[in-house]
Amino acid sequence: MNKGLIGVSVSVGILAGLFILFEVIYGGLGMEEPLDLKGIGTAGFLGWATFYAAGGEKGGFVGGLFANLTGILWGIVIVWVWTLLGGVSNYLGAFVGVAIGAGGMCFQAHIKQLGFIPGAFIGCSTFFALGAAISLSVILPTALGLIIGLSLGWLSQAWGGKITALLQSE
Repeated sequence: MNKGLIGVSVSVGILAGLFILFEVIYGGLGMEEPLDLKGIGTAGFLGWATFYAAGGEKGGFVGGLFANLTGILWGIVIVWVWTLLGGVSNYLGAFVGVAIGAGGMCFQAHIKQLGFIPGAFIGCSTFFALGAAISLSVILPTALGLIIGLSLGWLSQAWGGKITALLQSE
């Protein structure tokens, strides 16, 4: 039996449940925009996935954070270009906007801190999943959720390690 997997499973399970409980309680308060954080749970889980996909530890957090946040910026660029060119042709706007954004997310990997390309795509996709609007009511829960998710990843890994150490001392 993999005791390391048990430790992470317990820590992730408890933290994920608490995080979603927070979203359910907070979401029920009927906050006004931009404080309505609808979708923060989705963004949080995608940030959490980014942390582990980027290798965990400090490097996974930092690399995931920079990549996720620049992904949001690329999403904004895509929407802006698409809207700008959409008056000429929606197809042209879609093509050019996505081409610039997707290419930019890959090209930015030339910068070491932005080298985790999947993290940029996750950040961009999260922005689209939460509404793809250039507004604080979409950008805020996207960025905050990704940051919380990355933080929960770091916390779950640390706590999971402590649980594993306890299991191995038996």
